[in-house]
Amino acid sequence: MFSIIICSISPERLSQLKANIQKTIGVEHEIIAFDNREKRYPIARVYNEGARQARYPYLFFVHEDVLFHSENWGEVIAGKLKEPDCGVIGFVGSKMKLKVYSGWMQSGEDRCGFLYQRVGKNAEFCAFNVLLEHPFEEVITVDGLGMFVRKQLWEKYPFDEKMLTGFHCYDLDFSLQIAATKQYKNYICTSPKVLIEHFSLGNFDCQWVENTIRMHKQKWNAFLPLKVPGYKISKSQEKKLTERCFSNFMRHMLKSDYPHKLTVMKEFMLCPFSWKHFGHCWAHLFRYIKYNHRTLQKQ
Repeated sequence: MFSIIICSISPERLSQLKANIQKTIGVEHEIIAFDNREKRYPIARVYNEGARQARYPYLFFVHEDVLFHSENWGEVIAGKLKEPDCGVIGFVGSKMKLKVYSGWMQSGEDRCGFLYQRVGKNAEFCAFNVLLEHPFEEVITVDGLGMFVRKQLWEKYPFDEKMLTGFHCYDLDFSLQIAATKQYKNYICTSPKVLIEHFSLGNFDCQWVENTIRMHKQKWNAFLPLKVPGYKISKSQEKKLTERCFSNFMRHMLKSDYPHKLTVMKEFMLCPFSWKHFGHCWAHLFRYIKYNHRTLQKQ
């Protein structure tokens, strides 16, 4: 029923995840694990290769730093994947994707999630904008910690190996490809029968910044924004949120080693945002000077 595809860099974590899945999934499955410690292939390439090898109709692309806390979760997911208009199913996502550099999340108002998230040594249960009577909540974007999809749908919209040559943005691009068709709906699983724990918080490094900019410029700016049907947001709210998302991206970029910071700063400053935007411009300019000064001191 499920072909589970894992890009692995830790034999210990992979072994733990395999044992956990075999104990909890409750349905027929196979595990296709690619040891990527030496070759360091882009994750889009690894996932496409794994999907080509898959024997079952349902695919599960998953990080090796997760753990399932419920049993027989495979039956719950398979029941939803059977629906003809079902796209990608994940555990964290957003009901909207704005025309601005960002990851899968835009704001606290439109994000959806239902999982345990490890923070330090503790695991916090996170539930965002979900209703327990709805086991699945429609979204546009899906985070890559775990993504279910029918193999038939992946064959039509595979991961973009040519554009995404690293370990970032594959999930955002993949879920956007399917949402943009308007034929399929992406979902977050919010059922208490499918409880997953994620051990990491992500990495907003130079590669993430570079891939995010490339993905937006080369592929998605012409099609954004995208929202789930019925999601209401005024033009003024969308404008404010776009400015806030761009400002958040700037903070991550300025902390990274991205070499073209000034170019992106100019793009940010020239955007026709609100008066609050001028305050953000000065704040980011100050951060740029501060980070640049530290770099020169190190050199």
